[in-house]
Amino acid sequence: MPEASENKYGTTPYSATQRSNLGEEPRSSKLTKSLIWPLLALNVIITVLGLIHLQTVDTTEYYNEVLPPDQAQGLTPEMVDTMHTWTIISFIGFGALSVILFLIVGLGLRATKTWARFMGIVFAVLFILSEGLSLLFTVNYGELQTLELFNAVLSWVAVLLTIWWIVQAMNKQTAQWFGFHRRLQH
Repeated sequence: MPEASENKYGTTPYSATQRSNLGEEPRSSKLTKSLIWPLLALNVIITVLGLIHLQTVDTTEYYNEVLPPDQAQGLTPEMVDTMHTWTIISFIGFGALSVILFLIVGLGLRATKTWARFMGIVFAVLFILSEGLSLLFTVNYGELQTLELFNAVLSWVAVLLTIWWIVQAMNKQTAQWFGFHRRLQH
């Protein structure tokens, strides 16, 4: 005779070791979890290439190109150096922050946490809005040097991969899979 359950409803409680009862994880969910890591790598490469570019440009010429003419005319060499230092520090700070956020979201996705999927979608949409619009409206593709062109191509790859990630993360099967795991964890 089978052993009686300790649960008053007559069913055995769920055990994490009984994952085979959940069914197979949908492909879209697996992609949501795995695509985050190539996106992280692309982000790091783009940031490093951007830093290399900032180190190789003539600072006065660079700020004459990126600032409105009336602002660029009044800059002293000391102001340009200070602005360039802050630009590099900001670039490194935003790069480090994005790596930390990628790691938090990636590890949360790996653990099938709904909050990580939500955060990832929010960050991905913000990335597409900022990077995609920047690539469309501020990059002068006819005047790019080799390093800048390579960085722009990688940025486009990152935007397209991010769009694909969003499609996978928003997939109905992915939402159901993450929702099912959320209910199991409570």
